[in-house]
Amino acid sequence: MLSTLLIALFGVFAASVLRGFTGFGFGLAAVPLLSLALPPAQVVPFVVVLQVLVGLGGIRPAWKLCDWRAMRGLVPGLLLGIPMGTLVLTAFAPNTVRLVIGAIIAASVLLLWRGAKLPPRPSMALTMGVGTLSGIISGLASMGGPPVVVYLLALGHGAAVVRATSIVYFMATGLTATVAMVPRGLIDLHVVLWSVAAIPVLLGGSALGTWGFHRAKPHHHRVTALVVLSVLSVVLIARALLDR
Repeated sequence: MLSTLLIALFGVFAASVLRGFTGFGFGLAAVPLLSLALPPAQVVPFVVVLQVLVGLGGIRPAWKLCDWRAMRGLVPGLLLGIPMGTLVLTAFAPNTVRLVIGAIIAASVLLLWRGAKLPPRPSMALTMGVGTLSGIISGLASMGGPPVVVYLLALGHGAAVVRATSIVYFMATGLTATVAMVPRGLIDLHVVLWSVAAIPVLLGGSALGTWGFHRAKPHHHRVTALVVLSVLSVVLIARALLDR
């Protein structure tokens, strides 16, 4: 029991440091780490609750810097795309889904590394399209964050705006997921108790990541974000190709 608790708390701490620095990546880091300690059925609800809790801690400063024009297109697109992704999920094998998602992320990251940018005020249709793609990937694999992060990085915003918008966006997605999970009984007493136990580590890791962000140079945030996305794409593609 003690080893399970320590592994889970380490996973929460590592993921919260990443999220505190970049504004995203909590679920991407926490899910695989927590899967080493907790049953799969508890991991995703646990991560969703923690995302809401850590979002509450950072929402006030992020609110002022958030790109609200982008949010007005991303969130409706997300809500539209989730059921589409759920429908598509039944038509394709999991490894095919992983390979496609990994390839999309890899191609997007490659373009960003090469300096590709969007205009400062892209059309609302494009923004909703990104939100819809994020929703589809969320419905397929519960990892719809990368398209939104790529979109925000491509806008050429400063690191503070990208981070703030990411925090608000993932707070919104966490709340949406929580509302959907509660009636289905996925957030049970075990998840609540684990979440309460993790709060000190969650807030401490987030504070450490935030401290690091404010002391890093702006390009460090962009490089860290691109490295995280690159690693994710490699892991997805490798798993899809090797797990056959």
